[in-house]
Amino acid sequence: MKQVSKPARQRLITLSKLLSQQTGEKITSVELASLTGWTSDTIRRDISLLELHAGVSNGDEVKVLKKAIGKFLGFPDMQNKISICIVGLGTLGQGLLESAIFEEYGFELKAGFDTNQNRLDLINSTIPLFPTLDLETKIRQLKIQYSLLSVSDEKAQFMADRLVKYGIKGIINYTNTVLTLPPQIKIINASPVFMLQLLQQ
Repeated sequence: MKQVSKPARQRLITLSKLLSQQTGEKITSVELASLTGWTSDTIRRDISLLELHAGVSNGDEVKVLKKAIGKFLGFPDMQNKISICIVGLGTLGQGLLESAIFEEYGFELKAGFDTNQNRLDLINSTIPLFPTLDLETKIRQLKIQYSLLSVSDEKAQFMADRLVKYGIKGIINYTNTVLTLPPQIKIINASPVFMLQLLQQ
């Protein structure tokens, strides 16, 4: 994937989501600017990274632009989905147990894990659920690459270490714990508290 700054990457991800909501066939940088609050120059500069050949005045085809962003950023597609799991099925984890949330974007929710067998027995889900004792077996069997981690804060580092040991390449961390993991493991801290604190900046 071509090198791109983190802010530009985040803007392109946002544009991709925004384009999914559009009903028209074409959209201009001016229209995108009004929807995002960014300048049209910034949007044109980001789109230029995609090396599309479209005029500023007549806009870009929405489907073509969205596909180009996905290809540029290396998004998974419907034919090559990336397998993911949720570890920690408390209130937050259970709220994420909906495969449709992920499938549209090329991710496939393969499993949910929890330490509490009683909780697993009570959850009504179409996603297969397993005790965390089965992490190693199921992660390797189902070829899971990424995990959404929503365990209690005190269990977060221990569970993250296990996930990495069993082959997980990246973690979305919904806990308030700052994880210490090998540099090759991708981590995104998505704790609601952390996000609220960012809003205050």
